[in-house]
Amino acid sequence: MKILVTVGSSSYESLIQAVDIAAETLPKNKYIFQISNGIYKPSNGSYFSFTNNFSDYIDEADVIITHAGAGTVFELLEKQKKCIVVPNYERVDKHQSDLSTYIEKNKLAIVCHKLENISSSIQQLKTFEANPYIKEPFFLIDELIDIFK
Repeated sequence: MKILVTVGSSSYESLIQAVDIAAETLPKNKYIFQISNGIYKPSNGSYFSFTNNFSDYIDEADVIITHAGAGTVFELLEKQKKCIVVPNYERVDKHQSDLSTYIEKNKLAIVCHKLENISSSIQQLKTFEANPYIKEPFFLIDELIDIFK
């Protein structure tokens, strides 16, 4: 299984480290890490900071382990990719927690709240069946028409 780990544009060292450690006990998988400007360099897979063709990495991966950034998560859901969402509780704002709650409540992906559980979340992928994600428009046409009347 080809696993892409992504932290988006912000460093999330503890996620990269946790998956790198988990990779030692789950060696049958191939890991690619997108580490942003992080200092930690994983030893159990290849890594890069940023790329202009990130969507290609997503398309090639069987599974994506991602921070709970809205842009990344919704791209993965729209592409119907298997993913593990890991909220970054080290951030000052808590929007990643809110998005993770939505994902978990609607059974759209596996959510891993504690980094020490990342190995079991990866193993859970074998039996996890996500609900299909249905993209809803942000603005409804009728609401916009009413606003401008």
